[in-house]
Amino acid sequence: MDNWHSLGTAGEHIEVVEYRADWPLVFEREAAAILAACRPWITEGHHIGSTSVPGLAAKPILDVLPVAAGPAKADEAVSRMAALGYRYRGENGIVGRFYFDRVVDGRTVMHVHMFPAGHPEVHRHLVFRDHLRANPDAAREYERLKRELAARYRDDRRAYTDAKAAFITSVIDAAMRDA
Repeated sequence: MDNWHSLGTAGEHIEVVEYRADWPLVFEREAAAILAACRPWITEGHHIGSTSVPGLAAKPILDVLPVAAGPAKADEAVSRMAALGYRYRGENGIVGRFYFDRVVDGRTVMHVHMFPAGHPEVHRHLVFRDHLRANPDAAREYERLKRELAARYRDDRRAYTDAKAAFITSVIDAAMRDA
């Protein structure tokens, strides 16, 4: 199996595609590789983002959330992640994040958002994912928004991301109120 055939975008273009059944399998393989290479510093790995929600159209880039035992432990894992083929990009706009991407055959196929245990972004990512998985109407609304924004901001990744922020925050706030 070509492990990357259903993933990747070239350049900075925003593309939303139909959900692909092999995305969870690729996640499982990559999460296992990350955990094997980065233990004991990394204690768990989660599939997040739209590719983690069955049936949801998404940018064909897997988002992975490894959780480090602490900030110093995340630092220890950076060289191990690089050895797996991930490019370290620093915090990339979120304090405390260790951000990586992976490019295969000129296509970005993975985004890795590593945080130390207890960082509030870990909880936020998981709450958002779990809410979309449990609420098909919210998932469909998010898909509609993503398709609209992808058409509007095809060549502006920052604007696309920024335009989704209010929706994401409202879903997380509602999910946390209902919990």
